[in-house]
Amino acid sequence: MVALSRRGFICGSAAVAALAAVPAVAATDIKTLSNGKTELNLAANKSLANVGGIVELSIKKYGKVAVVRTSKSAQGFSVINLFCPHAGVIVKQNSAGWVCPAPPGHGSEFGLNGALKVGPATSPLRPIKFTTTSKAVTIA
Repeated sequence: MVALSRRGFICGSAAVAALAAVPAVAATDIKTLSNGKTELNLAANKSLANVGGIVELSIKKYGKVAVVRTSKSAQGFSVINLFCPHAGVIVKQNSAGWVCPAPPGHGSEFGLNGALKVGPATSPLRPIKFTTTSKAVTIA
């Protein structure tokens, strides 16, 4: 048996913790602007303050979408459509990202940012254009 060093234990624990996704929460303080864009207030959606934070919302133009905090930078977000590009059903969050539930889906897996990890889907979850300020994410 090989002894586990303190450094090895700490690094391994950090890797496991990083893989544990923060559960998505319903977005609050959402405004539909006169130009048809949707504005999400960051102060009202505390889970987006931390990398890995996720909020879900429904937008008439896109259906169900997720806003994911991908980094601490001002532009550190992804906005993705939660419909599987293969089966057309709404994906569900799991510990590693998103999964297309079976049935009626086929089990495709996606990263938190929507990147395709496992098929049968052949493309990632659809990214949605957005802009950010220190106060809001505005979805096109």
